[in-house]
Order: sequence, then C-alpha cells, then structure tokens
Amino acid sequence: MADSRLFRTSSVFCRSALLMTVGICDWGVGGLCLYKALRAGRPDLDIVYVADQGAGAYNLLSREALTERVEQVILTFRAMGIPRVVMACDSASTVLDAIAVPGVNVTGVLEPTLRAMRHRSYREVGIIGGRRTILSGAYGRSLRKQRFMVVQRVSEDLANLIESGQVNTPEIMESVRDMLEPLAKVDGLLLANTHYPLVASSIREALPNTEIIDPSVFTVSELISDLPEFSGNEGKTTFYSTGNPMAMKASARMLFGLNINVRSLSIAEPKLAA
Repeated sequence: MADSRLFRTSSVFCRSALLMTVGICDWGVGGLCLYKALRAGRPDLDIVYVADQGAGAYNLLSREALTERVEQVILTFRAMGIPRVVMACDSASTVLDAIAVPGVNVTGVLEPTLRAMRHRSYREVGIIGGRRTILSGAYGRSLRKQRFMVVQRVSEDLANLIESGQVNTPEIMESVRDMLEPLAKVDGLLLANTHYPLVASSIREALPNTEIIDPSVFTVSELISDLPEFSGNEGKTTFYSTGNPMAMKASARMLFGLNINVRSLSIAEPKLAA
C-alpha cells in the first residue's frame, strides 16, 4: 500500500516521495496548456505549478542568467520533495543541457518535440517563438539536421498580448497575420511558445493548409508513458506565483476558464524544507 504520510515545509504539505508528484514551471500562465493536458491524461497526479513571474521574462534573459534562474527553480522543487519536474517553457528548455540537479528528473518541451519530429514528413517547417528560443537555434538547428527546411520568426508582442488576456481580438488577428506572412508556404508550424495554442484558431485562419505542431502535446505524451501506473486516486494541484498571485489567478480564469487559488512563492529562499 502506498505511503501517504505527509511532511511539512514552510509553505506546502508534500506527500511522501512514494506518491507521484509532478512539478510544472513556466514564466507565466502559458504552461497551463500543458497542465490541463497532463491533468486530463492523469487525474491521479499531485501537481505543483510555479509561474515564475517575479523573474525577468525568460525569453529576454541571457543564457547565463536564464540558466541560473531555472536552476534555482528546480532546486526549489527539490526542496519541496518533488522528484519529477517539467519545464513547460520553450526558453527554459533551451538551457536544461547545462543544468543537473541531483534527485530531480527534469523534462523540457524541446527534446520530446524533436524526437516526435523524426517521424514527420513535412517539406518545410515554420517556427514561431520568443527571442531566446529562436536565437538559441535549439529547434531550428536540430530540425535542419533532420533534413527539414526551416523558416523562423521571433514575436514578443503576440505572447504579451495573450498574457494580458487578449485572445479573440482584432489586435491578435493582426499580430498573427503579420507574424505568419513570411511562413505562407510551410506545411508544419511549430508553436515554440506556450501561449500560442491559445490563438490556434487565428493561426489556422491565417494558414489554413498548415498543420500546427504543439510541443506540449508531445511532452505530455512522453511524460505519461514514463509515469507509474494510474493509481485511481484524485490528485491535487497547488499553484504558485513568484510575482503577483492575484494577477495570475485573473489570467488563469480569463484565458483558461480555471478558477484557482494561487499562493505567493519566493525563489530567493533556497530551502523550503528542513
């Protein structure tokens, strides 16, 4: 029988490591796309979601600064007693190769997507994402090695519009059209930003003959296949923000229809458990 003992940290009750708890982190609320998919596929999991909104926008940080911040986040999950973590952010996923935190199995969205793309036969792939993700070459370089033609576009404005709650607006449609205009001939479009699935309908309208490639789908599929068998229990979710919890709560309700309670979290505290 699974051990259900609880131990107390300074900010959260965590179940024994014998029970599966998964941590999810994104800079903002875009990672809730991945969260919802994981919750639907494995309703028995305990999930801890951290929106690191108190940090500088991940896609604008230098590689060195981003690596340091992501490592701090992973160490915080370890202090919570969470052995499995998903970095739902594309930008954060580009620096995971430089991070190793003993005791924590960390998955990004990059590698599962590249593995899945090996089985696809697109002629030309478009990639849209934030500055850090695109300039890192993490997707583009690897896909070219797989013999895909690749066209990439950086867009900071679109993610900012979505994060502010603008999804079905003329501003969104105009931003989508402007960004996708050079990608009219691609037959696969990789959404290298967790916010972009929220405007998939606008993207399909702009590129009706293009297949949308969502990294969160491949990431969740791989994660679920690697987890212990379904327990039959009902899992719980705890939400944190390192920024403004009320702002995150409002965004989650407005963009995802989720009515959640959000706690404040300080990453500056290196140890949450004794």
